Amino acid sequence: MSAELAGRGRRLAATLIDMVLVPALAIFLMLITGVLEHAEDWAPAAMPVMRMLLLGLASYALLNLWLLWTRGQTVGKALLGIAIVRASTGERSALWRLFVRGLFFPTLYLIVLVPYVALIPVIDQGLIFRKDRRCIHDWASGTAVVRV
Repeated sequence: MSAELAGRGRRLAATLIDMVLVPALAIFLMLITGVLEHAEDWAPAAMPVMRMLLLGLASYALLNLWLLWTRGQTVGKALLGIAIVRASTGERSALWRLFVRGLFFPTLYLIVLVPYVALIPVIDQGLIFRKDRRCIHDWASGTAVVRV
């Protein structure tokens, strides 16, 4: 890959921007749809965790899908001039790879025991300090983040 890897600071800042925007949109969607508005929505039979997961995925898709599909960027990455590319070639990543990347954390949250869930993003983001600056979700999807 000949493209310059994204700097750690830019990558972290882009992640933080996305970590604010996606939940903000999810809360907005929750308010306008009423998906988790009533007490019975939180009952175990109503599967509130699944509803929240689907709400988060919908928010991520609504906010980022067009940019991901056309430019390989989330809103945060677009604002900071970085993009997701295929690690082996440096070319724009296929949409299915971006889906693998985007579904990485929600899938782990469903699998891993709840007390340890908070450690997953910390460990994942900590891997940007390696020489190749690739996180676990980059390895899983065969992607890297570069400057544009």
